[in-house]
Amino acid sequence: MLKRRDFIGSLGAGLALAAGAPLQALAQGKPGLIPGRGVYSAPGLSFSALYVAKRRDLWTANGVDFSIKIVQGGPLAMAALTSGEADFACLTGTDLLIAWDKGIKTLTIAAFTTGLAMQMAARNDWMSKVGITPASPVADKIKALKEARIGVSTIGGGPAQYMKYAATLYGMEERDFKLLAVGFGAARIAALRENQVDVIVGSAPDADEVALLGFGDFYLSFAAEVPAFKEMPYTIMAVTPEFASAKPEAVHAIAKSVGQASDYIQSNFDDSLEMLKAEFPKIDGRAIVRSMERDRATFPRGGLMSEAMWENGIKVAKITEQRGADGDLRRRQALDELLRRHLLEERVGPGRETVHAGRGLLVGSALGEPAVEDEGPGAPSPAAGARPARSRPS
Repeated sequence: MLKRRDFIGSLGAGLALAAGAPLQALAQGKPGLIPGRGVYSAPGLSFSALYVAKRRDLWTANGVDFSIKIVQGGPLAMAALTSGEADFACLTGTDLLIAWDKGIKTLTIAAFTTGLAMQMAARNDWMSKVGITPASPVADKIKALKEARIGVSTIGGGPAQYMKYAATLYGMEERDFKLLAVGFGAARIAALRENQVDVIVGSAPDADEVALLGFGDFYLSFAAEVPAFKEMPYTIMAVTPEFASAKPEAVHAIAKSVGQASDYIQSNFDDSLEMLKAEFPKIDGRAIVRSMERDRATFPRGGLMSEAMWENGIKVAKITEQRGADGDLRRRQALDELLRRHLLEERVGPGRETVHAGRGLLVGSALGEPAVEDEGPGAPSPAAGARPARSRPS
């Protein structure tokens, strides 16, 4: 079991230096840029800021050259991070919470999506069989899944854990759902088309693509239709405390890049859609547009997090029987409150701007566009349009 003092000490020190995350896939390092390696746990639009940052060459602009590769699910992404094979990992919040339950120290430094931008698609023949439609009440759609073969990327990944939690929200047990591992993206869609499963669940735009293909339809949007999932640490970026301490300039730079990319998505939405279409040329562009428009509210300006999303993440961890996690997760919450009460400032190298923490778990808003302007001595303001974290009285 982690000690509270160690938990707060390690995260507090890292967060004073750290923030969001992005990357660029390049074979060799560029002269004059800080090199590094990153992993992400699944393809899809929930990591849109990564693709936008790449297309806008924000990594180079901010002085870093990070290669990135995809791995099969969150557990492998965490393994790459903690073994030193990666400097940062992009994965779901549940992956991080499970790691904390096991005593694995990481720093959550950015949120790619702060609502559960996860969707479901269902076969037309299965919906006819059970007497359900995409327009049916949400409760009926969730309960009907008790009769379904549900395709997920991996049994231990984020979507599987969120499905278990969804069962409990509607009066069922988490074991009532039959979850089958079918892989990501095209493999997941193929499993549905070939009748290996009745429904699939995962990141956008799979469900919208199924609807356009015609053999199934869009079944459920978790962020848009389930109130409990409107604020949730769905996709986040994490580093180790050791990396944050050893390479603060790199963490600062990738934080700034992801904050800028997240802001760009909201401020230049149509242009961002074109970038994402170029990143996913094999996917029908209409599916990308539909998914991004539906989930637009889940992409936070500056990569900002909120206390509410982590509180909801704790509930998921508890309900899905991540035993022992509650104590450690509440230490994370205690840290959040500590940072909110006491503004932390740390200069990252001579001549660089000040990194501000204390407005939540992430300082991405203070690193994005436009530049931060002080409201007074030692008081940073969030980027334009960003949600300021709610401060608790001391």
